[in-house]
Amino acid sequence: MPSTPRPLRKLGFLTIGLFDEADPRRGHETTLEIIELGERLGFDSAWLRHRHLQFGISSPVAVLAAASQRTSRIELGTAVIPLGWENPLRLAED
Repeated sequence: MPSTPRPLRKLGFLTIGLFDEADPRRGHETTLEIIELGERLGFDSAWLRHRHLQFGISSPVAVLAAASQRTSRIELGTAVIPLGWENPLRLAED
C-alpha cells in the first residue's frame, strides 16, 4: 500500500451485458444502454469482455464500435480476450 494516498483520477467499469438466450438482440441493446448511462454518470471508461460458449457478447470490438456511435467522451476498451478462442490475424486486424 502506498505511503501517501493519491487521489482517484479516473474511474471505469466492466460490463459483460445481460443476455437472454431467447432474445440476444435485446442483450446487446442493454449493454449499449449501460455504456451510455456510464458516460452520463461521469465514468471515464467502459470495458467489455468476451463470453464464448455463453449467451452474451461474442465480439466486444463490434459492440464497442456501436457504442462509439452513441457516446462522445467515455473511453472504450476490451477487458479480457481469451486468445485460445481467437483467430490471431482477425484479432490483430480488429
